[in-house]
Amino acid sequence: MSDRIALIAGAGRFPLYVAQAARRQGMGVVALGIRGWADPALSAHVDAYEELAVGALGEFIDRLKFHGVRRAIMAGKVTKDVWLTQRATFDAELAALVSHAPEASVTSLLGAIGQRLAREGITLLDSSTFLKADLCPAGVIGGRPPTEREQRDIRLGAAAARAMAALDIGQTVVVKDGVIIAVEALEGTDAAIRRAQALAGQGLVVVKMAAPAQDRRFDLPVVGIDTLTTLREAGVSCLAVEAGTTLLLDRDAVIASANASHICLLGVTAPAA
Repeated sequence: MSDRIALIAGAGRFPLYVAQAARRQGMGVVALGIRGWADPALSAHVDAYEELAVGALGEFIDRLKFHGVRRAIMAGKVTKDVWLTQRATFDAELAALVSHAPEASVTSLLGAIGQRLAREGITLLDSSTFLKADLCPAGVIGGRPPTEREQRDIRLGAAAARAMAALDIGQTVVVKDGVIIAVEALEGTDAAIRRAQALAGQGLVVVKMAAPAQDRRFDLPVVGIDTLTTLREAGVSCLAVEAGTTLLLDRDAVIASANASHICLLGVTAPAA
């Protein structure tokens, strides 16, 4: 296959879905896994696979050029604590971007990386490019319709989550009976949900939204079967995600899990700014 993309892969199953979908659409895939995060099993689903350190931007650029790719896509999780705990390991390329970034945020840094790649003739794609059919539709998807109480909590959570995402804090807010119990920050979505359970017990409403000016190359909200497992274990009654922006991976399995657990799963429209 002459038409190839590079997949810069973090943790989770998202990179696997991108690789499989891209190949179904006739693309060759070269995967550059982030060492310690990417699943090496991805190598069985791509044409070439290698791993590089998380802060080795210069080496990533060299390998992209070596493979002759002109388009790349980022998929998979690398948590924000890397910014705090591994900054000393960043190479000169990445350290220079960090020092010149307009603000100390992951979104700002990723945008700067996109610009740096562009100077090498490499375009970063929307991370849903090959998965448009997996974007969440509006309306009830699985489980059951929301109750009136859940609808009120969804409206509150959507406004709060939208504001938090805009500030690059996190994308998830947990609400119960009109009270915001937890907001996702450095710890990630699952940890925020479990913290909310410890504070408020069961019957939680989880809302996940993107930023108003979401850069679709980075950090699109993703829901998969592992998400539903966390919701069930934490006693969550409802999950509302932004329609048209959130990716549903393993959709049939996610819906089946929501149905079996009687968890309301729905896509909602982002609140007006």
